[in-house]
Amino acid sequence: MRLEQQIIDTYDLADPKCEHLSTLVNDVVKVTAQSGQFALKLYNPQSRSLKEVQWELALIEHLMKHGAPVSNPLRGKHGYVESFLVDGQERVAVLFEWAPGIKPRPEHDTYVLLGKAAAKIHHAADTFSASWIRDDYAATVLIDEQLQRMKSLLVKARRWQQMTALGDRLKRKIARSKLDQGICHMDLTLDNVHRDGDSLTVFDFDSSGKCWRAIEPYGVMKFSRGYFSAWLEGYRAFRSFSQDDERAVAAFGIIGDLRVVAWKLGVARSSRGNPC
Repeated sequence: MRLEQQIIDTYDLADPKCEHLSTLVNDVVKVTAQSGQFALKLYNPQSRSLKEVQWELALIEHLMKHGAPVSNPLRGKHGYVESFLVDGQERVAVLFEWAPGIKPRPEHDTYVLLGKAAAKIHHAADTFSASWIRDDYAATVLIDEQLQRMKSLLVKARRWQQMTALGDRLKRKIARSKLDQGICHMDLTLDNVHRDGDSLTVFDFDSSGKCWRAIEPYGVMKFSRGYFSAWLEGYRAFRSFSQDDERAVAAFGIIGDLRVVAWKLGVARSSRGNPC
């Protein structure tokens, strides 16, 4: 059955037009219908199960109810989480309202808004409870698992001992600190927000899970110390971000890059074509 017909049958949208977007992990389709624009997210079956997507939608629903600036999902015939047949394969699917505005430019006030959005998400997520945590980003997951995934390549490059020593130093550093922990977005960059005037809408919670909150702005710090200051300004206008957390962001910049490099090398769970 054509994708458009499945959208009509599942969401009762009139005359939908589909545009497949160029996305890296999951497949996203921009849907234009008489009632507006939407984003149909078709989850990568090798990285997300039905239960894991249901956890994500439970989190998003909780964030919505508590005032966090997130993109709203739409209910289909069976709830927020549906199943579509695409190229002969069953795919877990969720339809979201298209976030208003556009991807913002990297400017001071944009990062103030991004910091404020992060604070609101963290604040709302503090009261989220589920019978299990989809992803618990402990040090073993953030560091040891990533190094193991890259081991054969690091051994070949004669960097295995060097990288495991670095991993040990990083684990000691974050273990010594009293850092805030809780549910994080884990990929809160300008690629995953739209700005409409002074409002920011956050989407793509595919990587979300429990982690140290100091990991959330590591990409901002790497990009610009000035923009990191703007992020802190926005965050601290709504919620505390301790000096310990601020100092730890640099270490999480290295830790976060381990995940990025593993993904780019094709050995991460969500890497396209990775059988793991």
